[in-house]
Amino acid sequence: MTGRIRAGQLLVWLLLAVQKTVQASIPIPAVVEITQKCVSGFCLPLEYQKLETPFSDTFNTVKVTVEIMDVLQVNDKEFSVTLTMYFSVQWEEPRITTNNTVGEGEWTPIDLQFLNNLWVPNIFIYDLRSFSAMSVLKKLAGVWIVEGKAIYYNQASSVTFLCPMRFDLYPLDSHVCKFRVGSTNLDMTRMRFAPTELTYDETTRNTILDYAVTMGRLHEDDRILPYGELGNYSITGIEITFTRHKLKYLIVYYLPSGLFVVVSWASFLIPPEVVPGRMAMLITLFLVLINIFNIVTTNSPNVEGMTAIAAWMVVCIFFVFGALAGYAWLLWKKKKSCLKRKRLRKLSEEEGKLRTRRKEEFRSKVDDMFLVTFPLLFALFNLIYWPMCIRTNTG
Repeated sequence: MTGRIRAGQLLVWLLLAVQKTVQASIPIPAVVEITQKCVSGFCLPLEYQKLETPFSDTFNTVKVTVEIMDVLQVNDKEFSVTLTMYFSVQWEEPRITTNNTVGEGEWTPIDLQFLNNLWVPNIFIYDLRSFSAMSVLKKLAGVWIVEGKAIYYNQASSVTFLCPMRFDLYPLDSHVCKFRVGSTNLDMTRMRFAPTELTYDETTRNTILDYAVTMGRLHEDDRILPYGELGNYSITGIEITFTRHKLKYLIVYYLPSGLFVVVSWASFLIPPEVVPGRMAMLITLFLVLINIFNIVTTNSPNVEGMTAIAAWMVVCIFFVFGALAGYAWLLWKKKKSCLKRKRLRKLSEEEGKLRTRRKEEFRSKVDDMFLVTFPLLFALFNLIYWPMCIRTNTG
């Protein structure tokens, strides 16, 4: 009897153990609590999807504001421009809800991390080389909710972008660089950019550039980028015009080289018989111009052909070389005359003096002709060179 009771107790114990094991193996459904994401009294609805645009039935308007702090560098070797700026983007976000009373023109600063919960325009900068955000203890950026229905993002940054510069007219050149902002994959039917709001004060610039800088908005013709079957894409941005300061180059290169050409004409006033003085003068001027040309070539930007200042220097070198070649021709004629005189020793003294006088008069006439021809040719060159450079630069 006692054995049966113990067996029954053991069976009950086994049944209880099996029941606990089965209950432990059945998972208990987890209770997921979905909460609204809120900041400063502004909340996103529970069904908010940050992968969807705020307006699905029409295009979304994005405003870009650029406040240029400084133009740090215009790199002629790398064809790039570096700017420091406050880069700002603003877009409508009607899905934000709030119980606060929002006044007209009210800007509410919010935490930067809240931006991770929002839909953000996929901004793309054309011809971008580098974009770095400035930071001190943290990144110098901020987010505001404007009038409870728009997001405004502002960031201090250093931007380097490429510019298609051409230096054929160097140093009389000017360049137009376009800082263009658009969308990576949303065409004009889904996203459009408003004209860029630009702020720039050249008087506050800290750097000394080789250019005068003017800025403005992009022209309307540049604000639409056709991509064929992919559609048309909206673009905004600014247009920067760099005009090189010419006075330095006129004083350092153009004026001295032009004066050397003018000084070389003084050699036509020196009698051909004074060989050391005339030859030393022309050779010295020729070598100095060659040296200036080498300096100009070293300091000039890369071009496919020849720069304007290089063409000027080549012409100046040829003018001095022409004076030197003309004098060499006179010396050759004189030497030829001396050899002929040795063969005609039977000439009388009077005939010899007469022939010598005629040759001196001939050489004098040649110098007089050079003295008129060279200035006229140089003046003609200037009448062609300067209008052509100015007209091409303006065009």
